[in-house]
Amino acid sequence: MKVLLIDDHEIVWNGTRRVLADLAEQLGWGERFGFHAVRDVAEACRQPRDAFGLVLLDYHLPGVSGVEALRAVKAHFEATPVCMMSGEGESARVRELIELGAAGFIPKSYSLDDMNAALRVVLQHRIFLPAEFVLAEQTTRERLPDELKREELAAFLRAELSPRQRQVLALAVRGTPIKLIARQLSIAEGTVKVHLSMVYRALGARNRTDALCRVFEAQAATALDAM
Repeated sequence: MKVLLIDDHEIVWNGTRRVLADLAEQLGWGERFGFHAVRDVAEACRQPRDAFGLVLLDYHLPGVSGVEALRAVKAHFEATPVCMMSGEGESARVRELIELGAAGFIPKSYSLDDMNAALRVVLQHRIFLPAEFVLAEQTTRERLPDELKREELAAFLRAELSPRQRQVLALAVRGTPIKLIARQLSIAEGTVKVHLSMVYRALGARNRTDALCRVFEAQAATALDAM
């Protein structure tokens, strides 16, 4: 696993490198772990497209920043998860980034312990969302009369979804675009959309963010691990 950090502060480079190296050692990756940092999107997009297993992208950068930075980085590293990091974590911003395909959001205001825990999650190619965001989304979300209860969700994902539906949902909640899901699974884009529509309906979700929050709130993410 090689990680690319896009951040314009070298102090962040050094701290993130140390944390990731320690976590990689704990995960037993040893020499398989690599780290590279750049200051901006332009420099990032000069890196080989398939050189990294994960990209960590700061929201505030010189030049291209924010949403446009996410779009540019995802377009270049088409098949690589891109996790956003920011000192600001308003719910509207987090939702926008997730809907645009970010594979998670880590607040830079976190304590060291919380940052370690968040980075441990993303190092294992799993989505991280702040607990406060998930709670806020679930509190304000409009429930459908026939939607699954929280305690039923994990069992539903394991037993009621087809293997293909689980694959499609797992890729979708990791931020994988529909065209890449179709390519990876060798199915038509229309078929991907049909699968997602059926699964979102069963979850009581309108979109990917809703589905992701439902899975997290029910602590059912492990039900998607067997892809």
